[in-house]
Amino acid sequence: MRQWILGVVAGLAVVPTATAENAATEAALTPMAETFARGFYARNPEMVLSVVHPELSKIGVIPNAFRSGRDITEELPPGTLEVLGVVYNYDNRLSVEHSTVGVDFFDSVENVGVFQLTADTDWYDIFLGTRINGEWVLVNCAYGAYDLIENPNRDADMASVAEVVRTYAEGWDQRDYDAVRSTIYPNADRRHVVRDEPREYLYQETLETIQHELAAGEAAMQASEVTVFEATQRTAAARIDAADRTEWVLLQRLNDRWQIVNMFWEARG
Repeated sequence: MRQWILGVVAGLAVVPTATAENAATEAALTPMAETFARGFYARNPEMVLSVVHPELSKIGVIPNAFRSGRDITEELPPGTLEVLGVVYNYDNRLSVEHSTVGVDFFDSVENVGVFQLTADTDWYDIFLGTRINGEWVLVNCAYGAYDLIENPNRDADMASVAEVVRTYAEGWDQRDYDAVRSTIYPNADRRHVVRDEPREYLYQETLETIQHELAAGEAAMQASEVTVFEATQRTAAARIDAADRTEWVLLQRLNDRWQIVNMFWEARG
């Protein structure tokens, strides 16, 4: 567990704040992270898919795609992971016996955990896992190459990420769809678990759904608080504490601009 993270509130004041920590959540998700990574080491797609949701949102970046000078997202849904699980470690550079898996939690509460998985010296994932019908599953991810973890411009990127997430949060507070839309990648995934029915399920929100929800609501009486956990050279993670919900967002840097690529929220009682 990282003991300190960067807290960002209205006005972009920067203060250290303790991260949330739930031992049961971390104990449940840590072996799932191990299973996910070691499934690739063993070229065993069944292991990989055993811990992810059928609608996993796993998003990375292809820099300079097609030599165009432009970045695009790379999405790895479970069907793609099933193939990658067989072919990824074709050269056996990752050892089942000796390759390591690092799991570093940014945040953990009763039903949600956010952590960085470091797969030996090959790649990293920032994952969000949640509990659905009593079972833990990985639902959101942003990822990159291992050599992008260390960020010499981390402080500047943390501030840039904070600005983007604050704009997104304020858009929700003020019911401003254009502000919300300006911060997210066009096909970003925003989801939550419907928990007030006998059978829980992951619910996908489209841009039309978001626009309707914003138009139907009222401006918040209190501004949301934003906490940025991390910013690598490509990937970032943050939490929004709003009056009605806690929301976790993952970002990627695309064409020198930080954009939110997936979001997950839990209602606050």
